[in-house]
Formats: sequence, structure tokens, C-alpha cells
Amino acid sequence: MEQERLLLTYEDLNREMETARRIQRSLLPQAPPHLLGVRISCRSVPAHFVGGDYYDFFRRDENTIDVVIADVSGHDLGAALIMVATRGMLRANAYRSGTARDALAVLNELLFDDLTSTELILSMFYAKYSIDNRLLSYANGGHEPPLLYRCGKEGCMFLDSDGMVLGVMQGASFEEKTIGLREGDLVLFYTDGITEVNGPTGELFGRDRLCRSVYRHRGAPPEGIIDGILSDLAEFAGGASFADDISLVVMKVD
Repeated sequence: MEQERLLLTYEDLNREMETARRIQRSLLPQAPPHLLGVRISCRSVPAHFVGGDYYDFFRRDENTIDVVIADVSGHDLGAALIMVATRGMLRANAYRSGTARDALAVLNELLFDDLTSTELILSMFYAKYSIDNRLLSYANGGHEPPLLYRCGKEGCMFLDSDGMVLGVMQGASFEEKTIGLREGDLVLFYTDGITEVNGPTGELFGRDRLCRSVYRHRGAPPEGIIDGILSDLAEFAGGASFADDISLVVMKVD
């Protein structure tokens, strides 16, 4: 009888976690907003039932879009709950903040108590893109710097700016930078689950391999680039499952 009771409890827990997984995935955008002059694709691959990765899009007007990607430390139910709270606060306040650094500063204050009490931290990269002048303005809250591939060039560069993770210090400030993009340029936003994928020998995938992967698949549409990167990750991992959540947003300028 005890064995049957434990089995039923396990099955109930699995059903609840599966429900949590479906709810969390439904909160992530299934597709980004359509914007002339730029193509965007996105995807999230949780390591377990639920995770702490988050991305979102806020269309300011016909010519401007905000792109945000974030990662709560850990990939368990606690991280998932903080992710949901982050989504709610960001959606309630995104249109009130004028700049990328303002958005991070406001969110840091709103989430500080929750993150402190749960002993979790949140990294976030916030970007604003205007198709009028092809300018990308961005601020970084301790997140993996997005990768920029310049059309016609070899290699890539990483978009970084000064700023600590959210939930560490109240009143934190964030540096904002702006860069011009050109037709054919590609920006990859991602979480550290990608660069920290382990190979069979324990070596990390890292940023250099990520750069080479993007360069290899640069001619594909954004969705195809994501497929290519995930295929390269799976090959590097030797068929092993990913230990951390993985999220990607690819933006390609037309």
C-alpha cells in the first residue's frame, strides 16, 4: 500500500509540474511582433519541466521594438516563479521607461525585495531597435552580451555595457550604448545555457564556438539560424541532454 501511495504521489507531482511547464511556456511569446525592415525568431529549451529563462518583445510603434532577454539563477520552480513575476512587472512598466537603462533600473527596484528574500539573482539584457535609423540602444544587467555579426565580415563582436545583475544593490545604475546596424547584420540574444553546454571532455561550448556557429549559418533566415545553433550544440554535447535552460532570439536586419 505504501508503494502504491508513493506512486500516486509521484504521478500527481508529475502532472502538476507538466501543468506548470505548459503555463510557463504559454507566457513566452510564441512569435515576435512583425516589423518591416527586420526579421526576428525566438525559442526556449528548458532543461527540466520549468526554468528561469525569459524573453519578450514590446512594440513601441510601427518603427520601434524593444527586445528583452533574462535569466533567473537556477532552473527550478523557484526560478520559474521569479520569471513569472519579472514578466508581470516588466509588462506593467515597459512602456513607461524611456530608455533601456531606465527599464533595468526600474525593474531592479521593483524586484529587489523578492530576489533578496529568495536569494536569487536576475540577469537581463534590454535593447531598443528603431528601423527608421537602424539604431540599436541597449543596457546590460549582468547578462551574456549578445553577439553581433556584421554582414560581409568574418568573425563577430559582442555587445556589452556596464551593469550588475538585478537584485544585488538598490539604486544601481546601468550604462547605455547605441550602435548602428546595416542590412544583413545579425544580432543573437541568448542565455548562458548555450555557452555553458559541456562537451564529452568537459570543455564548454563558449563564445568562440557560438560565433563560429552563427557565421556558419548566417545565410539562413532567423528560424534556420536557431535550428543550426541548436544542432551544433547537440553535436558538441555528444547527445547528452542540456544541463541548463537555453533561450535564443535572432534579429536579422533587412
